[in-house]
Amino acid sequence: MGGADPEGAAAGRPALKGLFGIFAALMLAAGTAGAADAPLPPYAGKTPFTAITPEAQVARMKAGINIIGGYDPWWTGGDSHFSPSDFALVKAAGFTSIRVPLFSFAHMRNDGHLDPLWMKKLDSLVALAEANGLDIILDEHDFDDCAKDTDSCAVILSNVWYDLSEHFRNAPSSVMFELLNEPHGAIDASLWNSWAGDLIGIVRQTNPDRNIVVGPVGWNSLSELPNLKLPADDKHLIVTFHYYSPMTFTHQGATWAGPENEKARGVRWTGTADEVATVNADFDTVAAWAKANKRPILLGEFGTYNLYGKLDDRTLWTKTVAQAADARGFARAYWYFDGSFGVYDADKRQWIAPIRDALVPGAKP
Repeated sequence: MGGADPEGAAAGRPALKGLFGIFAALMLAAGTAGAADAPLPPYAGKTPFTAITPEAQVARMKAGINIIGGYDPWWTGGDSHFSPSDFALVKAAGFTSIRVPLFSFAHMRNDGHLDPLWMKKLDSLVALAEANGLDIILDEHDFDDCAKDTDSCAVILSNVWYDLSEHFRNAPSSVMFELLNEPHGAIDASLWNSWAGDLIGIVRQTNPDRNIVVGPVGWNSLSELPNLKLPADDKHLIVTFHYYSPMTFTHQGATWAGPENEKARGVRWTGTADEVATVNADFDTVAAWAKANKRPILLGEFGTYNLYGKLDDRTLWTKTVAQAADARGFARAYWYFDGSFGVYDADKRQWIAPIRDALVPGAKP
């Protein structure tokens, strides 16, 4: 496989090409020794895999939502608001796809394989999506770990995709793989382009025609799209970007979003001509890149923090961004189902109607 580190190979699994050498080789050798037991049998869904073009998949995904992320206690058996009926709620409201952010790294065993118990939980979500007619994106979400330590990430990320792609090789085409959420930090464009090519190669060993989601560096920034280089001969790729502009509005008061956004208070977004024009100009930039590069687009995340932003402003921003995506034929996945960015109040078990209606006009109550 192009870009693999031959000295880092163990048990037939080359690691990603990165900024590492002996360290990665030692990690791989240790990680693949003494396997406790074999991985689970491949996922067996009710619908056989039938190849679909990425353009057709994007058209089918339409309005989606991020749900049951890896930080939810459900994954480790803790107290969670999540219920399997949530997928039916999502479908009934008019959403047609979901994106599941996975923290796979925490469930990687010392033998280099994902924990079978964790995989069974993931299987249950894929089965729920299939039962409810929802397309599902399995999003590898360990972006902060990778941004800080490319050496470890190069090893673990490759092992994650060896396991996930093998396990879901027979899953229906409604299942998509997203290689890594928001690459940033130590992962620059050159490194990411090399890694993305290797990761695509890993997936293609078992999933030659499955659609893969991949985005640029800089937190999946649209400004980095020109620096994203993908295998020209791979026709089953969907390119993603994230949109939270202006951050002082969408993330005002968020303690994890940097000093400027954490200190922001009372920032308004009222849909002025200039504000709407900025959104449309940004989305025109993405559309022009998509046309030139012949790649369909997924707006994988967009949303607003609810601590200080006014609901009317947040609703208008959400509607404007959703309409901008729809007008250009992008699929979209709102961040997030519940919680501080949520469109659903898990405590009251009811939709936050204005945000829901901005995302899926005519949604059922």
